[in-house]
Amino acid sequence: MDINSLFGSSSQNRNTDAALQQKKLSLVSYLNTKPLVYGLEKQLVTHSFALQKDVPSVCARRLLDGEVDLGIIPSIEYARAKGKLNIIPDLSIASRDYVKSVELFFKKDLRKIETIALDTSSRTSATLVKILMQEKYELSPAYKQMAPDLETMLQEADAALIIGDKALHYQVDYPNKLDLAAEWNDMTGLPFVFAFWAGTKSGIDEADIKAVQESYRLGAENIDAISEAFAKNQPFDAAFYADYLNQNISFRFSEEEQEGLLEFYRYAFYYGLIEFIPELNFYGA
Repeated sequence: MDINSLFGSSSQNRNTDAALQQKKLSLVSYLNTKPLVYGLEKQLVTHSFALQKDVPSVCARRLLDGEVDLGIIPSIEYARAKGKLNIIPDLSIASRDYVKSVELFFKKDLRKIETIALDTSSRTSATLVKILMQEKYELSPAYKQMAPDLETMLQEADAALIIGDKALHYQVDYPNKLDLAAEWNDMTGLPFVFAFWAGTKSGIDEADIKAVQESYRLGAENIDAISEAFAKNQPFDAAFYADYLNQNISFRFSEEEQEGLLEFYRYAFYYGLIEFIPELNFYGA
């Protein structure tokens, strides 16, 4: 006789119950997220999350649809969530100058751009390029969504917005480009916040927040190891990726990043790209 049956339970039932109680966390698989998720992925911090990987746009959709409890979302999606989400404090994916992984590549005079192909993975950057074209360059090009293949995009349009690791690699050899974070900084004097941790208002507790913050602390201490592991299947060496994470990406969410984010929302609202300017609601505030 199975002794567990005497008490109306079994190890299988306990495992099922644990799985049902586990919270779901959506990760983005770009290099610039790896320091944030390092401790979680390496199981170096105690946490209650089941981890799953998505592109940024899918991550936001799954969070808003209630499929996950926490995710790294494009900053524009927080505005479109209309107050349904909270932000984990102190952490973001931002840039204070050149970001190198959010680039507008073009094939002729910038002032003659009439069509722009937008990376289908992009939400925040697609909004940013529309703001920059209108506000800084006084252009109103037509936009079309395309898969992030630079050659194909530039066959179909005058310019191509590509984000993430592909953009980081393309920018090395392609001279005709605008770095969107550098353009934003030149226009506003502020950092640009591309993404951050956001979650449901009731689904995340203090232990979850501490786990995520500790995950980044460990990641920040292991940039070289992250870069070496990433470089094994990539076209450049570990030093290239370490320099990108150390010099081009800021993981802070200080008052300056917050002001840059709110300024982005103000421009997006002015140009009719979001319906209202949200408040920044942080967990624990």
